[in-house]
Amino acid sequence: MLANHKLAKSIADQGFYEFRRQLEYKTRWYGSKLVVVDRFFPSSKTCSYCGHVQDMPLNNRTYDCPDCGISIDRDLNASINLRNAVGLTVNACGRSAADSSGRSRK
Repeated sequence: MLANHKLAKSIADQGFYEFRRQLEYKTRWYGSKLVVVDRFFPSSKTCSYCGHVQDMPLNNRTYDCPDCGISIDRDLNASINLRNAVGLTVNACGRSAADSSGRSRK
């Protein structure tokens, strides 16, 4: 991106700030709820089946749990852990799990 890594990091951080600001604005606009998980939450290092935590290098694309034996794609494992961290009460559209009508909110 840029030769100056500190400047590149601050520009990238600003981009994420704007993205989060837009998400907060849109969720307020539509009456939804934005749930933010801690940035240090070990979503890709935790087994989504048994909860075992292990260190994983970034080049390892499959999560293999030594405790329960599950083998799952790293990104899928992380997405399951994030869903579980947030809870099943809010889905991607901001509706509660009890609202199963599927109609959009306008």
